[in-house]
Amino acid sequence: MRTRQQRAVVAMSWCSIIANIVLFGFKFRVGTVIGSVAIVADAWHTLSDSLSSTVVLAGVRTARKPADSEHPFGHGRAELIAAVVVGAFLGAVGFNIILDSIAQLRAAQGTVFGSAALAVCLASVAVKELLAQGSFFVARRAGSPAIRADGWHHRSDAVTSLLIIVGILFGGRYWWIDSVLGLVVALFLLYAAVNVIREGAAPLLGETPSRAFLAQMREIAARTSPRLGQVHHVHIHRYGDHTELTCHVRMEGSLSVEKAHAVVDDYESALRDELDVEPTVHVDPSRDRES
Repeated sequence: MRTRQQRAVVAMSWCSIIANIVLFGFKFRVGTVIGSVAIVADAWHTLSDSLSSTVVLAGVRTARKPADSEHPFGHGRAELIAAVVVGAFLGAVGFNIILDSIAQLRAAQGTVFGSAALAVCLASVAVKELLAQGSFFVARRAGSPAIRADGWHHRSDAVTSLLIIVGILFGGRYWWIDSVLGLVVALFLLYAAVNVIREGAAPLLGETPSRAFLAQMREIAARTSPRLGQVHHVHIHRYGDHTELTCHVRMEGSLSVEKAHAVVDDYESALRDELDVEPTVHVDPSRDRES
């Protein structure tokens, strides 16, 4: 990640932290005064956004550290870990909202909303959607999974507030609408949490190269030398901006070590230039010539 992109991620994270703390104060005050489990839950959801943005900030700063003796491939995976933590925050908030909503349904407790509740929810929708759009924009420019996860956190909060507005408009007719909306919000949060954790965890656990990526590798091999045969046993390990690639290629067993090394060296250079990876290619000798 370039310095300018890193600064954009840091600036976006600080904007999120400050805006969410302010919104939390307003939501929590209004929610406790009128006794709305949905608004109070939404307030805690907003505060969790501040915590997740703090995690993103810490992850990005750690990822910027250069490689050292203990971490020879750098610290890029710290951002992926941050994304998983943000997803866990989302899941925890969703689970707690389910518990609160069920408790309110069992008590057959309704909520009387007012103009203050409507105003704070409208402000929340506007602010949170702006933060979501800003996070998605920065994530696209910087290629940051952590800030993208934070964007989904903001988007989920905006949807939460929007659903509460629906509850405010119809709450006078149906006493249970606040609790039901709380359950809907919780399910949305759990869905977002699963997606965020999956996106962050997949590179940590290891990913299978796509067919398109493998096709590129084979096409580059064909252009590099007719002596390069089957490309197989491809492994990719991502460390933020740094990607390690290992693979095997078949070559004529009769080739000298010097010639085989020269061909493989050219192939590694081509992979490095065209796919932006750090490749290590292992030669498997073959009796028959392959092209």
